[in-house]
Amino acid sequence: MDKLFSGRSIGISELREAPGRAFAQAGDEAVVVLNHNQPAGYILSNSLMARLMDQLADRVVNDKARERMPSLASARKISLDEL
Repeated sequence: MDKLFSGRSIGISELREAPGRAFAQAGDEAVVVLNHNQPAGYILSNSLMARLMDQLADRVVNDKARERMPSLASARKISLDEL
């Protein structure tokens, strides 16, 4: 069985019957949608999705900064007026 990334789950049949209930159940945590006891997808609240996207953006910025650190010594200084 695939790893589940949530403690909350809903069957795909139940999701078809009452999708609003699945979103209400999500709250601040992901809900895994199961199809034949296998994860088919996840339902996320807007607030959780926004937090995940912020974390992903932070990671991308940090990775770019780490890549550029070795070239910092060769960078030239500029004033705010030059920007």
